[in-house]
Amino acid sequence: MQKNTSLSMLLLLGVLLCPLAEAKTVVLNQVGYLPTWPKIAFLVNAEGKTKQAELLDATDRHSVFKFKAGTSKKDPQTQDTLQELNFSTFDKVGRYIVKVGDVESHPFAIGQDIYQQPLKLLFRSYYLQRCGIKIDDAETKLKHEACHLNDAVIAREDNAHKTGDRVPTTGGWHDAGDYGKYIATTAVTIGRLLALYEDYPDFFGKFSSDIPESGNTQPDILDEAQVGLDWMLAMQRPDGALYRKIGGDAWPKGLTPDQNNQVRFLYPITTPETAKAAAAWAMAARVYQASQPEKAAKYLEAAKLSWHYLESIDKQFFDFKEGDNKGSGPYMYNKTDNDLSLTYDWDDRLWAATELLVTTGEEKYKKYVGKTLPAAPLNPFEWKDPSAMALTHILFHPKLQPYKPWRAATKKKFLDRAKKLMGNLTDSGYRIANNRFVWSSNKITAEEGIILINAYNLTKNKDYLNAAVAQLNYLLGRNHFDLSFVSGVGSHAVENVSHIYLIATKSKLPGLFVGGPNELEQSDIGPKNKGPLSYIDDNRSYATNEYAIDYNASLIGLMGILLQTPYPSGH
Repeated sequence: MQKNTSLSMLLLLGVLLCPLAEAKTVVLNQVGYLPTWPKIAFLVNAEGKTKQAELLDATDRHSVFKFKAGTSKKDPQTQDTLQELNFSTFDKVGRYIVKVGDVESHPFAIGQDIYQQPLKLLFRSYYLQRCGIKIDDAETKLKHEACHLNDAVIAREDNAHKTGDRVPTTGGWHDAGDYGKYIATTAVTIGRLLALYEDYPDFFGKFSSDIPESGNTQPDILDEAQVGLDWMLAMQRPDGALYRKIGGDAWPKGLTPDQNNQVRFLYPITTPETAKAAAAWAMAARVYQASQPEKAAKYLEAAKLSWHYLESIDKQFFDFKEGDNKGSGPYMYNKTDNDLSLTYDWDDRLWAATELLVTTGEEKYKKYVGKTLPAAPLNPFEWKDPSAMALTHILFHPKLQPYKPWRAATKKKFLDRAKKLMGNLTDSGYRIANNRFVWSSNKITAEEGIILINAYNLTKNKDYLNAAVAQLNYLLGRNHFDLSFVSGVGSHAVENVSHIYLIATKSKLPGLFVGGPNELEQSDIGPKNKGPLSYIDDNRSYATNEYAIDYNASLIGLMGILLQTPYPSGH
């Protein structure tokens, strides 16, 4: 969630500077590895060349495996000297430590089910971010009364409501470390979660995240996604257009959500948000058909109504007025977010048309996809450009396989981007495929990892799959900071998440995936213009250390798809 730089004065507690990896240390994925995955740690900034390393059993510290250390490389982005420690041939289930001389890594695991708990924590964050309900969570101790029950009043008159009219829009999720609610991030979050369920129903259909609905007749992932889907229904105007967000005139200061009693506004409609909502509803219309056919029909009706509205406007429309972003994030083209994709909406419409085509098979959606697809670039799936989901469906969704010309052109886009990502990875000592250290760079890294998995599925080139695992390794501790970017996951994880509830209550919350290195560091707390070093574990740094619902969705996506992708033999 993006904020004005003035918010940094509001977040005053819990500063912890991340130690740099200047001293000799061993960095690795602090969760660990499936037995078939490549297992590579780095010895950082050792003097001279180390020849031998070993694995210790983390329980009794006896040596279980000795191996030769690899070559050293200077990382041009951090200036760290990295020596590869490759123990991929060791696949015995257990919990271990890498030891090199007198230097030891954090403990990690090897096993088939070691990602169950991290996934559960990431998933549960959505329940804890729910708006409009009382929460008293025994597991995390998070507790507050029902919040924002008066959401929201119309910010500006339109053809459906007068200024000041209240439109019941309670529910949904608080987007990030503040209490705003946004169609843009809600829709892409739902898109990523529903795609996981649609692709891997056996795994995600049985996965429990211990939410209040657990044990009912519907998988937890669908119960949680429905929170966002139903809130978006309340945000839809009678003509199908979507109000874009809910927020107040000022950023909340040190309050729990139920204490945030300022008037909250419903900000005017946009075509990008309308298209993104239509896409998410069109997905839901087929995904919920088995468990809730009446609800599925309602989602399809909403998706079609939004598309009908989009048909009446042939280019991007954004009803914006100065002051709309005083107490909530812009989620539009601005000084920080100046991506070309924010100057048009056909990428959002392409996602919507593709989902509607998959769900209905209707000719008008096919025509829109066929017309728009040739010019569509492949970018990471995010609120700025969600069309990667459309392109992925064109390659892999069973209902789109007959469209062979679409598939050939789209395959080239994936392989071209994968080639670029592999170049980035080769140039990076820490093997980071994403070289754009901007707001939410960690989310982008996770999504680039998903693109690499798709490239593997197209080619069966194992290098792409190894590169995808490398992105997960980076995010979970194999980085300059020796830090897992997910709170409560790993022995040395981010602690000072920028989150107003946590600051107000002086508490911690596991399962929050933070934005990561950001060269512009708009909160003016951490280092700037230092590539992957532009990060600080400080709760005042909303530009690097805030959680958001779409960030978690991308990491859940990368983890989930890797767990469900059979690994070829050999490393």
